[in-house]
Amino acid sequence: MEKILLRLLFLFRGVFKRQGVDVTQMFLIVQIKLLMDKRRVHVGWRRKQNENESDNSKLWLAFIVYGFLGFFIAVAISLIPNFLLGLIIFHSYLLFMMALTLITDFSAVLLDTTDNQVILPRPVSSKTLFMARSMHIFVYLLQFTIILAICPVVAIFIKYGLLTGLTSILTTILTVLFAVFVTYLLYLLILRVSSEEKVKEVITFFQIFMTILFAVGYQVVPRLINLEEMSSVFNLQWYSYLLPPVWMSLMLEAVHSAIFDITHIGMTLLAIGVPVITFWLLVKYFAPSFAAKLAASNSDSVGKKNTTGTALQHSKTLSEKLSVLFCKSSLERAGFTITWKITGRDKSFRMQFYPSLAYILVFVFIFVFNRGQQMAEHWQQLPGTNKFLWLIYLPMFSVLGGISLLSFNENFQAAWVYYCTPINRPGEIISGMLKALLVKYFIIIYTVMFVFALYIWGLPVIDDFIFGFFNSVMCFFIQASLSPTYLPFSMQPNVKQQSGRFVMVILQILLISLMVGLHYVVIRFGWWWSLYALALLAATGIFFLIRGMQHMPWSKISS
Repeated sequence: MEKILLRLLFLFRGVFKRQGVDVTQMFLIVQIKLLMDKRRVHVGWRRKQNENESDNSKLWLAFIVYGFLGFFIAVAISLIPNFLLGLIIFHSYLLFMMALTLITDFSAVLLDTTDNQVILPRPVSSKTLFMARSMHIFVYLLQFTIILAICPVVAIFIKYGLLTGLTSILTTILTVLFAVFVTYLLYLLILRVSSEEKVKEVITFFQIFMTILFAVGYQVVPRLINLEEMSSVFNLQWYSYLLPPVWMSLMLEAVHSAIFDITHIGMTLLAIGVPVITFWLLVKYFAPSFAAKLAASNSDSVGKKNTTGTALQHSKTLSEKLSVLFCKSSLERAGFTITWKITGRDKSFRMQFYPSLAYILVFVFIFVFNRGQQMAEHWQQLPGTNKFLWLIYLPMFSVLGGISLLSFNENFQAAWVYYCTPINRPGEIISGMLKALLVKYFIIIYTVMFVFALYIWGLPVIDDFIFGFFNSVMCFFIQASLSPTYLPFSMQPNVKQQSGRFVMVILQILLISLMVGLHYVVIRFGWWWSLYALALLAATGIFFLIRGMQHMPWSKISS
């Protein structure tokens, strides 16, 4: 597809020449950039171990998924009788997906400064490089725009006629231009107050947030929708006129129904004028400023690392302070600190682990709320139930999944340091690793669940949460003892090694269900005194499990 788009752009080579751009160099740079795009793994698609797979298939796989999303929007346009509602949904979807694509998949290109080092030392002008980067972005976005919008636009052609369909193509392009402006503006604002690394950090957390949003929304939204009360009637409010999707939809309504009152003319002017003016400002001012700011922040960050590196060595970090509190030996503290820091920096770990924590919200919502109007009634009945037991054990269910993730890392080659140092008991590193996972994630989540339960059920749940804490931690170390034992982040991500995670999930479910059942039996018969006895027994079990793990020899370490 990109070859066809490049040929169309080549027809305007005269315009580029008049701007002082070397057309041959520009199109050669764009072709190389597009080739590199095919070899880049898009967000949400893990790199497969089968290297025989075509690089181009990864991009086409993303196209197929986006095409399916567009098909569902086309179905919605066909089924929704209200003209404005259907088209506002379409343009909102298009604006959201294009911004999401730019922020996630295309962030690596927008923040890439290697062009300055690779191309500018050669006889290539900065204007040619800037225009090549702009054309690359344009071709890339045009590909995704076609895939995202082709089905909805066809549906508009079929349902509302030729003139409305042709106008929808124009509104689609205008929506994409506005999405590009908003994304660039977001990056520029962040760069003005921070560095390139901070921008990448924000993007990473945005990707995690979107993954969590879809995971939670998939379970929660259907429970909030009451299909019997849904209506296709859509009434515009005052704030609706501030939203670009409304501008586009009213412009289409003006064309379709020949309505040219003050409202529709004003919305048409906004729909055309705002994206065109903002895109012109982007090309003229914001994009060059963004490139200059990115290059400056890139050089500043290097300088800061050189000037502050020695100062950071003298101040203890939070992980080092906590390691002294929770770990005995220096070797165990090293495992604690390494795990704490890498889990906070490694994007792959966060992208896989943080969404699993989001399922705590999913299950809590499922157990707390019912559908529609019964939600308030169900909330009032909660204090008379024992559903707080799930709040006790669900945090451990999600944190258990992190045990296997702690073993794998893309930079696994750095694990040589474990084997070239005089370590007699590698189990201490592993126990420090597990303690870091507990302290950093489980204790915080468990505290939140405790406060939530205390608000609903009151003081009587304190005994249950004390017992549940020791019970959960014992369950955690039992799971760790039964799992293959690896040193922290020492293994290459591998499908075969990670394929057994499903079995471990089944085991986790059985353990959690057993603990919930045991806890329910205890409180069902009113044996409140036994909670403290069982908590003491669980604490003893935790002590011996950790002790056994600390004395683990090299022969027990998997490789």
